Amino acid sequence: MLKSHFFDTFNSKLIIISSILCFILSNIFNETVQNVAIMTGILTFGVIHGANDVILLNKNLEKPALNSKYLILLYSLMVLLSAIFFFYFSVIALTFFVLYSSYHFGEQQWTLFEKKKTNLSFLHFSYGLFIFSMLFIFNEQDVSKIIYDITSIFITENQFLNFFIISSSCLCFSIIFFYKKIIRQLSTQVVLLVLLSILFYLSDLMLSFAVYFVFWHSIPSIVEQTNYIFGQNNYTSFIKYFKKAFIYWVVSMIGLIVFFYFLKDNQSLLISVFFSFLAAITLPHTLVIFRIKIK
Repeated sequence: MLKSHFFDTFNSKLIIISSILCFILSNIFNETVQNVAIMTGILTFGVIHGANDVILLNKNLEKPALNSKYLILLYSLMVLLSAIFFFYFSVIALTFFVLYSSYHFGEQQWTLFEKKKTNLSFLHFSYGLFIFSMLFIFNEQDVSKIIYDITSIFITENQFLNFFIISSSCLCFSIIFFYKKIIRQLSTQVVLLVLLSILFYLSDLMLSFAVYFVFWHSIPSIVEQTNYIFGQNNYTSFIKYFKKAFIYWVVSMIGLIVFFYFLKDNQSLLISVFFSFLAAITLPHTLVIFRIKIK
């Protein structure tokens, strides 16, 4: 079962080594150092992996002659509307965020090793949903507090458990249903999922989320996007990718700083605002990645 050649790929090595190393380092360094490292990773690789969406979209369009300024304006408007929607309709927005992020995370994970034309949407969605349910159930108190800060709704332990049972059932069903189509990479994905569950169980919320978001999702996505935009993965193409992403990253950081400034006297809301910020920039990114992967 463990002889899959996918274990020899860059993505699988990155995921396995980084997960084990981050857990070891978390037991060596104090909480302050950990928090700095976590925020640095999320605010660099995590945000940057969605910074070139306009370039990806323009390259993907059948009529790339569309004005880039128009695409930037449209994309920025989507981010702004997402943020406003999150502010005024927090319950619906948070639910929607979990649902579309579930698909996005699952889609990225199941196309790391093979990019099939077969429609595996339900598998992608159920896998991502299971990731969220594991993260929630192993960090019930922290997650419940964040949800309460955002929505003023308290989620109970039983509700987290029900979410975990439903997502687990959906994932098992989808694996059985698509078994013949995913058999080549199934052993790799099962081992990685076991590793992730151990990491989530042994680590706190922020470390668990950061390791998954940065090393499992963002960096592999950057590698994939670089190849899609420039046709190759080398030092020069990565430098080009980060240069093109720089302005968007700066704008995103300014927006987050502004949010934090207005909430400087309410420290308890900072993590909630941080996750709301990620939610606002994730929706348009999810749509762009979905479009380039269906072709």
